[in-house]
Order: sequence, then C-alpha cells, then structure tokens
Amino acid sequence: MTERTRRWLLPATVALLALVACVTSIGHDFTYDDRYVIMMNARVHSLRGFWRFFAQSYWPPKFGGDGYRPMVILLFAVQWVVGGGAAWVFHLVNILLAVATALGVYWMALALLPPIGAWLAAALFAVHPVHVEVTGNMVGQAELLVALPLAVAMGLYLRWRRDHAGRAPVVITLLYAVGLFSKEHALVFPLLLVAAEWTVIEDERPWRARVVAVRPLFLALVAVTLGWVALRARVMPDDFAGFAPYAAFRFLNMGPAARIGTMMHEFPRIAQLMLFPTRLSADYSPNDVIIANGIGVDELPGILIVLCTLVLAVMLRRRAPVASFGLLWFIIAYGPVSNILVATGIVTAERTLFLPSVGIVLVAAVTIRYLFDGAEGNGRTLVTAATAALLVLGLGKSIVRQRVWHDNDILFDQTVKDAPLSYRAHLLRGRNLAVKKRLREAEAELRHAIRLFPYDAGATVDVAEAYRRSGFCKPAIPLYEWSFAIDSTLRDGRLGYVYCLSVVERWQDTRQQALAGMRYGFPWEGKWLRNAVFVADSALGRPLRKRPPI
Repeated sequence: MTERTRRWLLPATVALLALVACVTSIGHDFTYDDRYVIMMNARVHSLRGFWRFFAQSYWPPKFGGDGYRPMVILLFAVQWVVGGGAAWVFHLVNILLAVATALGVYWMALALLPPIGAWLAAALFAVHPVHVEVTGNMVGQAELLVALPLAVAMGLYLRWRRDHAGRAPVVITLLYAVGLFSKEHALVFPLLLVAAEWTVIEDERPWRARVVAVRPLFLALVAVTLGWVALRARVMPDDFAGFAPYAAFRFLNMGPAARIGTMMHEFPRIAQLMLFPTRLSADYSPNDVIIANGIGVDELPGILIVLCTLVLAVMLRRRAPVASFGLLWFIIAYGPVSNILVATGIVTAERTLFLPSVGIVLVAAVTIRYLFDGAEGNGRTLVTAATAALLVLGLGKSIVRQRVWHDNDILFDQTVKDAPLSYRAHLLRGRNLAVKKRLREAEAELRHAIRLFPYDAGATVDVAEAYRRSGFCKPAIPLYEWSFAIDSTLRDGRLGYVYCLSVVERWQDTRQQALAGMRYGFPWEGKWLRNAVFVADSALGRPLRKRPPI
C-alpha cells in the first residue's frame, strides 16, 4: 500500500464503519426524550429569536427545566425548520456527526500513534455498541457536539505543542466553547490537556517554561468557562449539577458514602460496557442497580477496578504514555457523571460513556499493537484475526441494537426484556401504554414498578395520573398522598391531585393543596390552581374575591 493510498483509505474505512453502524436509524421516529425536548417543545420549532436559547434551560420548564445546552437547542431548531419537523432530518444529522466524530478521533490519534494504530482506535470507536444510545437517539447530538469538537481540539493541541507554531489556540478555544455550550461535561477539557502534558507531550523544558508557553491558551479557556458559568447561573441560579439528583439519591436521602458505594457496585458493569457490552439497556435503575448502604466488602470489586485503573495510568506513563493518557482520558471524562464528585441525574447511562470511550479505544489500540509487535508468525495472524472479529462483532451488535431505538413501543418493550428488575423500565413502559390507552396493561406495569422500588414519588404520581385521566379519582388520591408525603416539593401531579380532591368534595384539602401547588408546582398551572382556590372558598362559604380568569 502506497503512502498516498493509505492516506485516504484509512480514514475512508473509518467513516464507512461509522456510517454502517448507525445508518439504519434514518427511518426512526422521535423516541424517548426526543419527544419532550424536540417534538413537544415549541421553542425549537422556530428560529425566531434564536439568541434567546442562550437564556433558556435545555429541558422545557413544564418538563423540569433542567440543563443548559443552548448550542444543542439551536441545532435542533435549525433541523426542525429545515425539515419541517421530519424525524429523518434529525437522524441524518446524527449519522453525519457520528461519522465526523469517528474521523475526529482518527485525526487526534494520528498525533499519538502510527497510522495503523490511529486507525485501530478510530475503527473501534466507530463500531462500539455502547454508542448506539447516542447515535440512535436524537438528543444524543449533545454527546456528539461535545466529543467531536473536543477530539479535534485535542488533535490541534497535540500538533501545536509538537510544532510550536500556528494559531491553534484560537481554534481550540472556539471548539471548547462549542462543546461547553453543548453539554456541561465539556468542562473536563482543560484537565484533559493537563493529562496530555503529563503523559504524551514531549517537551524537555522545565515545567515553568512549559506553563508559560501554554498560559495564554489556558487563560482563554478560563475566560470561556467563566462566561459559560455566568450565563448558566442566570438561567439556573440554584442548580450547580444541572439536573435533579437521581430518584434513589433523593428519596432515600442517600449520603456521599452510600452514593459512592452504589457506584462501586456499578463500576464492574461500566468496565464490561467499555470492554465489550454483551448486554445493553436504555435504563439502569433499582433493582437492576444495587443500592448500597455505604462502602464495604461488597463494594470491593469496584474499588479494585478504580485502584487498578489509577495505578496503571501512573505506571504506564513512561513505558506506554499513550495508554496512560487513554486511561486518564477515561477517568477525567467519566468523573463528572460518575456520582463520585456530585450526585447526578442518573446512576448509569450508556450515553455518558461516549466521550470516555475515546480513552478506552486509545488503550485498546496500544494493546493490540503491543501484542502484534511482540508476536511472530501464527501469533500475529491470531492477533489480526481477533481484532477483525472484535470489529465485526461490534459492528454487528451496533446494527442490531439500532433497531431497538426505532420508536417508543419497541424501545420500552425491549427495555423491560433487557432489564426486567429495573423499576424504571416498567415505569417507562407503563407510561407509554397509558399514552396508547392500553390502561389495564399500563396499570399492571406501573404497579409492578412501584413494587420493585416504592420510593420514587414520580412513579406513584404516574399511576395516580393514569387513574385520574381514566376518571377514577378515588383510587388516585391515596397514591397522590403517598407521593407528596415522600417528596413535598414534587411538581408533577399537583393539578391532578387538586382536581381529584374537588371531585370527591374535600374542599378544605382542595384549597390547601391548590395553595401548595402554587408554591411547588409548575408556573403554567398557576391560573388553574387559583381557580381551584376560588371554587373551594365558594364551597366552604369563605369570603370570595373576584373569580380569576382561565
């Protein structure tokens, strides 16, 4: 193979692998969170006043108002306007971004490894089955809009530090801004640069001289970060993490030790998902996830995985700096969503492994090259065959898994099969069945979810809401009461609870809960709750003010 042929053939095959892994998603519907963030979100259906996206939350207020990702919302709006709301446009953009990200990983890896090594890393990244949740789900564009610019920015940084020339810092800063305003975990990028300096950057100068060389870039990154923090603080002044902590963390009042212990139980699964995911799921929740009381002997496997990863990252710094960098990339990129530093909105989610997996494929590429170089004859043939089999199996599993994300019916039915012990799997299927008016099946699924994990107030509210929509307020009321006893500040279901109390003519409770709803419920419910207070006052014979308009 000539150098010229290799120069275009290697990236072309990476692009082809990435394309084949996700191209079947082109005919899929709006699925799971896509329906709330895109299809039912009027804000992204027009580009009129698009600059306001930078002063709005990611999730619509009526669905919680969590997160700050204005670049993603802007891209969604462009796609909606261009395609008239057609789902295939969003999936096409997902596919193009997935191919571009695989090529970005290849280009970054070229600054660290020989061409074949870079190809191995990018090819493994392109076919990794754990990425299907990102590429098959429209809201996965947030992950893509972080991984793509950060991979390219890292590639630029590595070449800039090697060649000591060019205007790379300006482009790197812009790419970092795109990633940061796309999803919060892009904040890790400066730490990734520090990891690169410690492992793969070859610079014989003293550390003080090296700091002086990169100081303008890091100051620019700090300025972008401070600007992002200031804008985000105006949108979400009381929320540091960006999302409400996961239900188990909130409703069980779990402290840091219990939360970290729970994740120690999960780390063996995270390792398995990274190395080769034999079982994938759209949800990981209790009882599929073991909730720990603290950190003890049962958490020892996870503790050993964490310690071994850290020790290997340090030990390989001199012997295999790229592998050391890859392990540090994984540690740093997974840190914000690991529940170790802060409580996040999930325990485990495959989409959160997209950026961390860049580090894992770098380690895999180094390992394969080491095994190949150390083998002879049949040994090299065996390593080549094993690598080819890994790529084929990954590609095949990715193609098959894409079908699961076709629509909500298929997704939620499959999630119950993938994780039968996960209460949220049954909760999500029950919600979907209720939307389909399959009320008897919905009730069975929702009640099963509550039996599996009776501490999620949102789940019991869902059952109560299903009863209320079907005209059965009497069985709904005890479920509402249970839900708000678990979490007195819960927003969901406030209006339905007040309505049911009025139906059974519990007027004092109607008035009290309507006032509580105005305090804790969604702002758009305010006029209905004020009217409920008026009706309750009328029934109780209290002095009346003017009836509020509806």
